[in-house]
Amino acid sequence: MVIKMQIEVKEVRHDAPVFLMLCGELDSFLNVAIGGEEKREKYKKFNHTDTMDFVAVAYEGGEPAGCGALRKYSEKEVEIKRVFVREKYRGKNVGGMILEKLLEQAQQTGFERMILETGAFLGASIKLYRRYGFERIENYGAYKDMPESICMGREIGADAIIYCVGKRMEADELKELYESVGWKSGKYADRLLCSFEKAGMVMSAWQGSKLAGLVEVLDDGGVTAYVHYLLVNPFYQGKGIGARLMEAVKEQYRDYLYIVLSCEQKGVIPFYEGLGFSVIEGSTPMQINRL
Repeated sequence: MVIKMQIEVKEVRHDAPVFLMLCGELDSFLNVAIGGEEKREKYKKFNHTDTMDFVAVAYEGGEPAGCGALRKYSEKEVEIKRVFVREKYRGKNVGGMILEKLLEQAQQTGFERMILETGAFLGASIKLYRRYGFERIENYGAYKDMPESICMGREIGADAIIYCVGKRMEADELKELYESVGWKSGKYADRLLCSFEKAGMVMSAWQGSKLAGLVEVLDDGGVTAYVHYLLVNPFYQGKGIGARLMEAVKEQYRDYLYIVLSCEQKGVIPFYEGLGFSVIEGSTPMQINRL
């Protein structure tokens, strides 16, 4: 039996030994990735740990797995700093859970926008930020004349939609979402939450504390991914949430041979066709329904 470890993200002080240790590992990683510490010299002054206003560390089974921090940039903007995941924990969405903690903190503190700087050579980091709604922006501040830097940003105000992979949903939130679209399975929200633990991918969309939509995918580990649920509360429909969730699915399963789904309403077929799906001619969806 495989025991699935749980990731827990906690706030720590900027001078906590665990954060300083992880920052040291991050610097060593960047030195190798960029081709030498001397090439990174100009960045060091922007990463002093004592300038961080909020620090989060992710743990798996009590062992530190990664970190991230926030630093106030202006009255309305906050900057993401020092995001790092140790090699043995990569591929477990640790970076996503750290980022979700930073997004939550930034919103609660009242900031309206998040910005960050990363390197053009950090492809995995760029994909992570894009998955959470960050887009490339003009290089800001000290990074204006650094062509190897990529700056990104996104709005996080009260009306912003935040996409999360690791965020825990409560049964009543899930029940409300499913019932908003008339799905009977909402009556079994506790079962749904348990099933999500075993799913290949669950991504949710939030506006503040409100669950606006989600997608759940089941997969076999390499060949076929099946989009089991895609639903958006009618109040939030028309904002591109469903399309954004499906684009994340396509990115997550880009190396699979098949991404399949069952479309129960013919009127929704054009939506999926616009995302690259096609009708399987001659096929008939079948099920055993116990609802």
